[in-house]
Amino acid sequence: MLILLVFWLLMPGGVPAQESNPTVFIHANLIPMTSETVLRDQTVVVQGKQIIAIGPGNQTVVPQNSRVIDCSDKFLMPGLADMHMHLRYNWMSDAWPVSPLKLYLANGVTTIRCFGPLGKSGMYALEWRDQVEKGLLIGPRIITCGPILWGYLKNPENAVIKQKYQRFDFIKPYSYLTREEYHIVLSTAKKLDLYVAGHIPFQVGLDGILAEGMHEIAHVEELLWEFINLDRDQYFPNKEMWMASVIRTAFGSFKPYLELDAQVREQTFDEMIAPTVSKLKGRPITVCTTLVVDDVIVQKLFEPDKFIEKPENQYLPNQYMERFRKGKEKHQMQFKGGEAFAPLKYMLDKKLLVALKEARVPLVLSTDAGTGGMGIVPGFSLHDELEILVENGFTPYEAIASGTTVASKVVKRMNGQDNFGVILPGKRADLILLKQNPLEDVANTRKISGVMAAGRWYDRKALAALIAQ
Repeated sequence: MLILLVFWLLMPGGVPAQESNPTVFIHANLIPMTSETVLRDQTVVVQGKQIIAIGPGNQTVVPQNSRVIDCSDKFLMPGLADMHMHLRYNWMSDAWPVSPLKLYLANGVTTIRCFGPLGKSGMYALEWRDQVEKGLLIGPRIITCGPILWGYLKNPENAVIKQKYQRFDFIKPYSYLTREEYHIVLSTAKKLDLYVAGHIPFQVGLDGILAEGMHEIAHVEELLWEFINLDRDQYFPNKEMWMASVIRTAFGSFKPYLELDAQVREQTFDEMIAPTVSKLKGRPITVCTTLVVDDVIVQKLFEPDKFIEKPENQYLPNQYMERFRKGKEKHQMQFKGGEAFAPLKYMLDKKLLVALKEARVPLVLSTDAGTGGMGIVPGFSLHDELEILVENGFTPYEAIASGTTVASKVVKRMNGQDNFGVILPGKRADLILLKQNPLEDVANTRKISGVMAAGRWYDRKALAALIAQ
């Protein structure tokens, strides 16, 4: 790890020094995200990792010896958070054309929350988290759970205690936990005041996780299991058998809907969804969006050439693209013979998203990127997710809030710190400078002139150098 880090620091575009003198943004069109507004001609003063002053340009003193960034005709907003992604141990190896940590920053993503570090023991996630915070490693702020609690746990209580005292930020229970395992995991987490965000285990169901008090559901799509004829008393000795059974059951349950008239099908889905969403209304439970997963699945299955030609896919691991061309990647295999169910599932997930929003269930911007095995490109995919939210009834402000203000409130429930997501004195200096107003068109979040992450400034040239291959 030390050799990798030294090599990383010696690479062009290494970690920029944090300025001892203030950095001042002048003449900014400020989008503070405290409300749906643009404040014209504002000055923002940053010292170290914090915003220390904000005010109108003609009333705010620029401290001596400041580095001044002229934001005339540009828009300054808080950095974005991807609230469900995955770290992978090989991110800083040649398995990836460019490290995803850099891809995130280049896309204005200044906070990432890992839902399970993949590979090794997961301890590298803590090392990276601390190195980024100390300024030793380029990347967004990292929040992470420990290794996923898949199920088949010899001692569920000890598994939770271990992650608490290893200093992971939360725990993630997965789909294969038995009722007994899940109860022990949640009871132990409650005693340790540890945040729990994860899947809805097949044996437990939505009613079960609500009864146990889980804080957060890892995907909108987790609610789909409420609509299939799933035998919650069944048990399989390994996860491969579990998934094979669940996929078969899902295909069988949803097959009749394929034969319905489109209008009848939509009405049926609306009626089916309502009772499930009502169970979440008014409860202190958050849901991760991750709709880009469905979007990418449909494209891979029905427009493979278009998928291959996406410019950002140059940043996916070569091995993944090779598997995709051979028809052997994850979703090609899972939907083999059942491709028609992919757009049906996407429709249902979008309807769930809309219903959750209408019920005022907190939703956080999420992509499930980072594994290298699904075709979802870190950083770039978060902008796709924003656009999907807007296409499904969110205003640009509401979509951006899911990755800024709402995200920070969720983190406060995890560790007590509500210190990002808005531009105010005392908050982290995580900022994006945009060429055009994202409140008019959320696609403008892609038009980045510069990014500040924890007080370190990357202009457009520096960002381009970060992801140059």
